[in-house]
Amino acid sequence: MDALRIVEGEVRELIRLRGLDPLGETAAVRRLVDEAVVDYDERALLGAVPPLGSLDVARKSLLDSVAGFGPIQPLLDDPSIEEIWLNAPD
Repeated sequence: MDALRIVEGEVRELIRLRGLDPLGETAAVRRLVDEAVVDYDERALLGAVPPLGSLDVARKSLLDSVAGFGPIQPLLDDPSIEEIWLNAPD
């Protein structure tokens, strides 16, 4: 299991436990993601879990996953993109 998936699972569990609405309480979710990334990075330094890589990239990806539209969120955030087509998987 890769590092980002581990942290995402932890963040989702914390959101459930705290009863947060990811879309309505974005500031609280953002703080939770920041705390989870820092905590995970500290554990990674000890060798307990795989390294996370860039913390800023991890934060953005986690926020997109738990409080956005996952992999298409960067496209939605890009003002130069006017249209998004989604096709069924092959």
